[in-house]
Amino acid sequence: MRAIEQYRRNVLYFSIMMKPYFTLKAFMSHFPSPGQGLVEYALMILLVGIAVIVMLTLFGRGVGNMFNNIIANF
Repeated sequence: MRAIEQYRRNVLYFSIMMKPYFTLKAFMSHFPSPGQGLVEYALMILLVGIAVIVMLTLFGRGVGNMFNNIIANF
């Protein structure tokens, strides 16, 4: 019986201690996170920038030579 009383006391203390946490969490869930959209846009810009750098590295000389040939033949 003593273990059951100890368990009940622990459950009671836990619920008393955690009630403010859950109340605050429920209150804060009504407000959107303002930084989330900013982070998503920053990641998209970063990925586009990396893609542009990779494409210029791979095809930069070929595109430059193509434009030089066009200008030379014009």
